[in-house]
Amino acid sequence: MKNTNEKSINELRHEASVIQKKGAPFMMASVIIWIMITIIRLLPVSLYRMNLLTFCCSVLLIPLALLFSKIIGADIFKKTDNPVNKLGILCTANQMLYILIAMWAFSMNPESMLMIYAMVFGAHLLPFSWIYESRTYLVMSVVATIGSLITACVFGGVVMSAFMIFCQIITSVLLLVECRKFDSKIQTVEL
Repeated sequence: MKNTNEKSINELRHEASVIQKKGAPFMMASVIIWIMITIIRLLPVSLYRMNLLTFCCSVLLIPLALLFSKIIGADIFKKTDNPVNKLGILCTANQMLYILIAMWAFSMNPESMLMIYAMVFGAHLLPFSWIYESRTYLVMSVVATIGSLITACVFGGVVMSAFMIFCQIITSVLLLVECRKFDSKIQTVEL
């Protein structure tokens, strides 16, 4: 077996994709989070409280992703010397910096906070298209970002958050299909 220094970048990307199931557990977790956000948007509470509760939903990302990783057999935090895995963690962490934009909107433009939150979420998926060799991330990052802008401006926050649920369900299903193709190729090679 080759060590990390001997593997090509494509081999490292493939390895990360297989071990982490292309990050599908995070996308599956985001379906639950966006459902919660949509429910919050339907509550008879102030916009301030809605926005605050929306931020609180984010806390569930890691526990939910760990649960879904157990269900689908991914190892999202496997300790490895694969630099692509480390890049994936870095790209996930960078969303925390982007969230500062949504926090600014929380105080300066609270009506737009949810839209900005959704746009940040959608846009941060783009690098995963390269990391996981996934057309799904490429397309859905653009669809989620532009779609959240349009649906929020035209229909409002509830419809936009429902749109994000739809996007995350589609993303999760497509990623699982991509993983199944990987798994079937691996099984074919092993035979």
